[in-house]
Amino acid sequence: MLADNIIFLKKNYPVLYEALKNGEDKIKKSSIVLEDTKNNYKTLKMTKGDKSLYLHSKYDPIREAETIIDKLEAREEIDEKTHVIFYGLGLGYHIDNFVKRFPDTTFSLYEPSVEVFNYFLSCKKLKDLPLKKMLAIQCEVNEEAMVEFFNVVVNNTDKKTIIMDLPIYQNVFKKKYIQFSNRFMEMIKNKRSTLNANFVFKKSWIINSVNNFKVVLSTPNVITDNNGAFKGKTAILVSAGPSLDYEIENLRKIKEAGLAFIFSVGSAINTLIYHDIYPDAMCTYDPTELNQMVFKKVNEMKITSIPMVFGSSVGFEVLQQYQGPKFHMITSQDTISDYFLNEKDGRKIEKVHDAPTIAIVTLEMLYKLGFSTIVLVGQNLAYKDEKDYAEGIDYRVIVDSGNDKKILKTKDVEGNEVSTDDSFNSMRIQMESYIKSFNINLINTTIGGAHIEGTKFILMDIVIKDILNKRIVQGNEFENITGVELYDRDFLRTQLYKISKEFRTYNTIVTELKKNLDKLGELVKNKNVKQAIDTHVNFDALIRKMEENDFFKTIALPMNRVEYELLANNVQRIKTEKNDFLRAKLILKPIETFINLLYLDKNVNQQIIEVLTGTIECYTKKEER
Repeated sequence: MLADNIIFLKKNYPVLYEALKNGEDKIKKSSIVLEDTKNNYKTLKMTKGDKSLYLHSKYDPIREAETIIDKLEAREEIDEKTHVIFYGLGLGYHIDNFVKRFPDTTFSLYEPSVEVFNYFLSCKKLKDLPLKKMLAIQCEVNEEAMVEFFNVVVNNTDKKTIIMDLPIYQNVFKKKYIQFSNRFMEMIKNKRSTLNANFVFKKSWIINSVNNFKVVLSTPNVITDNNGAFKGKTAILVSAGPSLDYEIENLRKIKEAGLAFIFSVGSAINTLIYHDIYPDAMCTYDPTELNQMVFKKVNEMKITSIPMVFGSSVGFEVLQQYQGPKFHMITSQDTISDYFLNEKDGRKIEKVHDAPTIAIVTLEMLYKLGFSTIVLVGQNLAYKDEKDYAEGIDYRVIVDSGNDKKILKTKDVEGNEVSTDDSFNSMRIQMESYIKSFNINLINTTIGGAHIEGTKFILMDIVIKDILNKRIVQGNEFENITGVELYDRDFLRTQLYKISKEFRTYNTIVTELKKNLDKLGELVKNKNVKQAIDTHVNFDALIRKMEENDFFKTIALPMNRVEYELLANNVQRIKTEKNDFLRAKLILKPIETFINLLYLDKNVNQQIIEVLTGTIECYTKKEER
């Protein structure tokens, strides 16, 4: 490895450097060798079985590199709004050609072979590349390397991203290349899904948490206050997939005989009450305004006997409209409860993690309630007879052939192919990820549903015959969960005083930031270099002060998380600019967008503080009466 590259990696990629250093023995036994080409350049020869393969032309690698980039240019529109991932570095001929041809385009480098990467670093000085344009460099030194690479690349650029592979790599490293391509597509889909969810939910999470806080304080915490009522027992988790229709009579039998606790999630409640089956609890956590539609029938029928278990950031309309018993669970997205609540013995509150579906959230809740067996019903995560929901749900539609969802194929519970889509597939992968962390017996009874790793498929008839063979539900378990004096009132008072003080400080900081922003804009416009640099330094100090402010962290940031992450990504890129004045100029636009958003939230912030003050003062005064 060249000395310059050692210095660069030690400083900028120390973990990668150490991994390469520790793998030097493997490199010495490599089947890849460096050879001279016919026109006195270098190439790499790889022995694979009884074949020899060249990663670059053994005649003219420079001309070959030009051809590779010509083909890239012909099929892709490349400009400063493009980010290119080079998969396969070889000795870097194609990379050199690319950066000369597209000096304004950012890029990242990824090499699946440690041996090739070592040759690259021994022949090519990284400092000869335009490092300001290089977002990341990685070698597949371990299983985590690919994920770490994509976390950096996908999360730090909002440009159109394309993969430029060294052509021979699809043959030489076929399996690794497929894994890389699939992982890339998965990360892009996840990013889009997360951004979409954040854009939709960002204000909802906070507004709901604030509006629901009064209900949280006045209802039992189902996880903490259940007194072990469910420990070692069996729960039926009923989702609204089309296979739920097959299990109605079995669920009726289970309910009437008290053979297991039935928890409905999301829209499944409508199918159950349509068939006159009332679950032991109905669970909800969706923060959107539309969530109230799920319980429209329940409210119209004036049903008030079913316990509602709600996530603390659920759409507040749901809690306002349902008049029956309620039990809460604190969700990881609820920064309000996280800031204000401690149990009386000083312990922090146990939470359930936010997830794409209420089924996954409820699965974690059931695990924390102590159930030893969980039986999944209607958890299709796939289409059944072109339907994605069970009967009795009249605000859903049958999937038509013209739907723009991309239909995928996956394995079903019996090993056959079944149709699914990106959304269902993502939910399944997330559920499998959660299941890995649960030490629990999970049975899937969903006929025709997608196979879920970590569960075993057993028909419900057999589950009833072999497992659910005695009454375990007494019927008063939720009535006996009565603890509403769980939370520390003194801690609530202290936190209210702190955040009120922090709110005043936050308002001052935002006002100062707005003034400095306007001033910086004028100075940059007039090319007043020294004052612009000084103002930018002062601006940075104010930003750091704001980021440490409790009101910002608890309320303002969660309401503007997407914009903040986009700003952070921009700041990371701009930091590489060495010219102080240019750096101040580049930061203006992204900062202005974010600060203006904070400024526009002034009225809603004031209302939030007023609602929290009223709620907490009312709750803490109860103790004095």
